[in-house]
Amino acid sequence: MAAKSLDKILCGAALLLLLSSLGWTFSQSGKAKAAHRSASESGSIVPYSPAVLGELQVNSQVWAPPLAQSGGPEWVYEVFTPPEIYYDAGSKRFSVTPPNSVVVVPVKVQEPPFGVELIQVKQDAFRLQLVGYTGKEGNYRGTFENAVSGKTILGQAGKKIADLGLTIRSFEVKQNRSKQATGMDLIETEAIAVVVDDKTGEVFNLTNKSRLTKGTPIAYFKLEGSAEPVAHKAGDKFTVGDTTFTVTSVSFEPNEVVVVKEAPSLKQPVTKTLTVAAPVSAPAAAAPAPAPTPTLAAPAGASPFAL
Repeated sequence: MAAKSLDKILCGAALLLLLSSLGWTFSQSGKAKAAHRSASESGSIVPYSPAVLGELQVNSQVWAPPLAQSGGPEWVYEVFTPPEIYYDAGSKRFSVTPPNSVVVVPVKVQEPPFGVELIQVKQDAFRLQLVGYTGKEGNYRGTFENAVSGKTILGQAGKKIADLGLTIRSFEVKQNRSKQATGMDLIETEAIAVVVDDKTGEVFNLTNKSRLTKGTPIAYFKLEGSAEPVAHKAGDKFTVGDTTFTVTSVSFEPNEVVVVKEAPSLKQPVTKTLTVAAPVSAPAAAAPAPAPTPTLAAPAGASPFAL
């Protein structure tokens, strides 16, 4: 009996809650319809109008150009374009390529004068020269010049020249025949000698048609403050004031000389390879205008084509 009373109470409470929910829903729907009706009756919608803005003040500022770093004038860093850095394995130093927008003005370092200038390199003539021959066919003897003493020597195969340390191995006189453009043969007589160095065994071919240059190359220098050139070989030392120059090597082909400079004002010796300066070509002179051809008058009564 008590259980049935509890069921009735619960059913009544549920019914009351349902009725309350329905009442609240109908009330909210009525308010929404009233608000929409009120907005419709109030008139048309106000159109949009943009707000008026005042003049905009713009301040521009130019950035200062980038400054060079302590590494040199080319070490310049832009904000977004840093330089390209390279490493030289030979000099064991870094180098850079500056950004394109940066113009680098190279700083010219004035190199102090070296003190000597290479004029030319000559090679000593071989100590024995063949200048001609004498005698008859089958008994020719060569005429040699001792380039050291300037004396003339007559010699054949087997002759020893003791003061020069040379021996004439063979000597001959032959005729060279060559065809000319005219179709005729040109015959030239040439003396040839084969000479051997007694110490080294080196063989030299001499001819009376040309001088043999097999000696030590000689460098000719122009000194600072002096007009007279001086000649030196490899290994020579010479002094200009308080400066000492040492010729370490001399090359004939190409003309190059390596010189070491030492002076109290220098922290360490300076080595420089000297070459012969290229001659400065003078501007070509204008060709003179051709002289006018004189007109010769023919004598009266004579034909201009008469011989």
